[in-house]
Amino acid sequence: MRDVRLRTLLALSFAGVALVATLAAYGVSLWATGQKVDDWSAQRVERTATAAAVAVGDARMTEGWPPAVRNRLARELPLSGLDYRLRDADGRVVFETADVTRRGDAAVPVTTRVVPGGSDVLEVFTINRPGAQSTADEIATRLEWVHLFAKLSAALLASLVGFLIAGRLAGPLQRLAAIAPGLSRADPAPVIPQEGPREVRDVATAIDDLARDLRRQRTARVQLAQDLAHELRAPLAVAQARLEAIEDGLVPLDQVQVASVRAEVVRLGRLLGEIERLADAEVSPRELSAVPVDLAEIARRQEIVVVGADHPFGLDPGPATAVADPNAVEQIVANLVANGLRHGPPGGRIELRTGTTAGEAWLRVIDAGSGVPDGEAAFRRFHRGTTAAADDGFGLGLAIARELATALGGSLCIDADAAQTTFVLALPAAAAHERRAERPDGSTTA
Repeated sequence: MRDVRLRTLLALSFAGVALVATLAAYGVSLWATGQKVDDWSAQRVERTATAAAVAVGDARMTEGWPPAVRNRLARELPLSGLDYRLRDADGRVVFETADVTRRGDAAVPVTTRVVPGGSDVLEVFTINRPGAQSTADEIATRLEWVHLFAKLSAALLASLVGFLIAGRLAGPLQRLAAIAPGLSRADPAPVIPQEGPREVRDVATAIDDLARDLRRQRTARVQLAQDLAHELRAPLAVAQARLEAIEDGLVPLDQVQVASVRAEVVRLGRLLGEIERLADAEVSPRELSAVPVDLAEIARRQEIVVVGADHPFGLDPGPATAVADPNAVEQIVANLVANGLRHGPPGGRIELRTGTTAGEAWLRVIDAGSGVPDGEAAFRRFHRGTTAAADDGFGLGLAIARELATALGGSLCIDADAAQTTFVLALPAAAAHERRAERPDGSTTA
């Protein structure tokens, strides 16, 4: 059953539903038609019997019951579709129609009428004739065939429509199923067709998002491996060269050499820790909250760091309340300040400014140094600039800071010239966030 195509299953399902519905509707229509025909037949018999009694009464009052009148009534009354027997007040048979005389055992009494103007009683019969149908039965049979034809036609039409709908549903799903196995390997990325009903398009969108996530993770893994090999090569080469020199007797095994090798090993450990943090941020971004954050207060807390590093500190705290994760914002600002302390001139001024512009709360970190000639390249992983010393970090702080800013729905950019470097962190302002949450009636969402 698993090998049956989805289109076939859906078409058979539609056909099965249509057949069940047809049989149910046919049964109900048979019952309803039978009830209607029976009611119509009973009313017809009552009307016909009344008319026949009136005709017999008129004939008696004008002509009496001579043989000619009785014979005429016996011939004419059956034309109504029923058979009759007339009895006088004493119960004697005055006349009866031919079929009642010949097939009395098959005569079924249905009603009686007292003849107007007297006490004679007209008995009304139906005759059960083998192989023959009454008018009511014939009408009911024809209606049943008409209903059956109509229901079968409807079932056929429903099956055809079901087959077309099944194709519209199954076609896009089958194309998605054909694309899905190669999502993690395809390069360039396959085009996910956005077709079919809304639910199928939603599935296609979800698969497209999954494909982008898989490509991002694959790219992150490849880049991580390349960066790791690049950054590990230098300290490993230094440690290996020193150990080989000691082994060959070129340098003595003393405390200085041991400390040098240990420094390279410590550097490797720190590097692996930074790479692990960056990989976690890219492949599995952490959950970030969205609460009001006072950027001026976060900037104010950096004074102790800057002053403790023997650098002048400046603060211009304009009103700036962002909607973000406070820990993530603290980490971004700390990275920016650390970058300014590390790459600025000795004793250079570090200034932080905050404010709000056009629905964004911003924080600027300005170091009065010689600028960053590399510009946007400063945000690349393991980029350490042309003037960085060997122990000036690994070039990951700014990359992590930008990743966090983007995850918070904001941005982090650089504005550098020959005199100074300015990093600008922009995040959604609290007031703008509240306006977006307002409903059309003026109320706000929780």
